[in-house]
Amino acid sequence: MNSYEKESLVKNFLIFFSLLELLLLLLFLELYRNQISEYKQKLYKDMEVCSYTLRCDRYKIGFAPKDKSHLQRLYEKSGLYAFFRVPKSKKYHMRLFYAQKSYEQDRVKIIQELGIKFIVSTLLLLGVAFLLTLYSLKPLRKALKINDEFIKDILHDFNTPITSMVLNLSMLDKKEQENPFITRISQGLDTIVLLQNNLKSFLASSPSYNSRVDIALVAKERLEFMAILYTNISFVYEKKSELLKITNRDLITRIFDNLLSNASKYNRPKGEVKLIVNGNFVTIEDTGKGIQDTSKVLERYHTEQERGLGIGLHVVNKLNQELGIVMRIESKVDVGTKVSLDFSCV
Repeated sequence: MNSYEKESLVKNFLIFFSLLELLLLLLFLELYRNQISEYKQKLYKDMEVCSYTLRCDRYKIGFAPKDKSHLQRLYEKSGLYAFFRVPKSKKYHMRLFYAQKSYEQDRVKIIQELGIKFIVSTLLLLGVAFLLTLYSLKPLRKALKINDEFIKDILHDFNTPITSMVLNLSMLDKKEQENPFITRISQGLDTIVLLQNNLKSFLASSPSYNSRVDIALVAKERLEFMAILYTNISFVYEKKSELLKITNRDLITRIFDNLLSNASKYNRPKGEVKLIVNGNFVTIEDTGKGIQDTSKVLERYHTEQERGLGIGLHVVNKLNQELGIVMRIESKVDVGTKVSLDFSCV
């Protein structure tokens, strides 16, 4: 199960379980009120029998004037009590009193019994909520599976024409070594291969083969690569310190390619892309369109532009997580975007 499927499973489970648990709580509160009501009715009937037999060790017996007492009613004040007729007495009613301590003990027993039933019911609801969650996610998982299989098929079909173009281009390159058109075609083909690698990362994480990598040098090489593709944009490189790490060079290259491609692609005409290496930080700044909602930009399929699939930054985020790189994005619409990569934990 993928991370996004696990996230959906957890969120849907919490929603289902919370709703069911809320209904269960309301049901048990109503059940508690009913049981307390039944308990008081039974207690009143027991008092009524006691008023005839006078065999009532549970109750204290007293008398009260008739004008201040009402029959057929159970009172609650510092305990429970009720009034009953006294044969041949015109002035007094019999008063039977049930102590507050005894009443509280009886109420606690009712709560304990209901509490055990509530816990058992909650455990059952956990199972029901989990089954409902799995059932609700089944269509989603099926759709995602079809989507992944479709992408895999497309990637497989890409391999043959891309391999053919690479071979033929390498033969042309030997004959026309300094032809600018051949160079641009070659760079464009590299971009297609980059997109293909992004789609592969989109489906599954790539294995890591770590080595000592000069991050500043890789960043410079990828910046120069973009400068060939986007001739109408100024590219600035500033190296203020060395940045050497034991990491995966291929994944680092793909991170820079994606970020620099976005900075170039969505920049304004004659705009600028600046890459700065300083300490453990690499920052990429552009003068482009900016991002409207930076909180959603890393989400899968999210895109604010007409072009693009919305997976580039999602792939970058996955690669950053795999390598231990912390990325921060700051952006203003129509001003530009600044992406900071923190290599401190790499």
